[in-house]
Amino acid sequence: MRRDMTESPGEPLRKAFVVLEEISGSSKPLTLSEISQRVDFPKSTLHRLMRVLTDIGAVVRLETKAYELGDYFSRLSAVRGKSRVEEFSEAITPHLIDLFRQVHCVVSVGMLSAARVRYAGTLYHREDARIARAFRHPVPVHRSAVGRLLLAGSSRDWVEFHEAASAVYAPGAMTNPSRLKREFELIGRTGVACLRSEHDPELVEVAAPVFLGDDTPSAAVAVAGAVSRTNLRTVTRTLLETVGVITDNLAEAG
Repeated sequence: MRRDMTESPGEPLRKAFVVLEEISGSSKPLTLSEISQRVDFPKSTLHRLMRVLTDIGAVVRLETKAYELGDYFSRLSAVRGKSRVEEFSEAITPHLIDLFRQVHCVVSVGMLSAARVRYAGTLYHREDARIARAFRHPVPVHRSAVGRLLLAGSSRDWVEFHEAASAVYAPGAMTNPSRLKREFELIGRTGVACLRSEHDPELVEVAAPVFLGDDTPSAAVAVAGAVSRTNLRTVTRTLLETVGVITDNLAEAG
């Protein structure tokens, strides 16, 4: 069912953010038809939105006629200097490189930023460029192993988060609340989060927390790769060893 054609003054802006959330959360560029199916907006509405978003550089239209995020928001962030996650990733770069050499997968660092996860310090082989693309822009927390891990370890109530986020994301995008609760409990027991991509089941992300002086994780290190080429048991063990060393070193330095 299509949305009511009568729009409030802020409705176009809300729709633009819904579209941007879908594009940023996808592991691949999306065509206009794919975006329309996911957000349930008429193509005529999307045509107008995409023209504006393309004009300002928020999205880029590729030769394949698919869309991916542009550098508009990155340029805005650059004006303010390095972000917290960028500074943190630089501080632990030697550990990230060591992990990258051991697991032969995409490696990155993520932190919460409102209802999204921002990544930095991403390392990857050329054949994993498609996977690494997902780490270039902020990702909705529920679509990220890092996001779920950090939410599970924070003091924020997961029900309140789900209710707040449901008002922003497209219908059907959020994980079932009871399933999310069970997943948070599992993360609490194992200390790691493992998540397959919603849009590409062959992609998997594993995340483990880094603690800075208290019981609430400040950041997480993520490893991502193709399911067929990723030994989850080995990756998880190596990842936990790495974040343990990082946490110990940061504690000594502090």
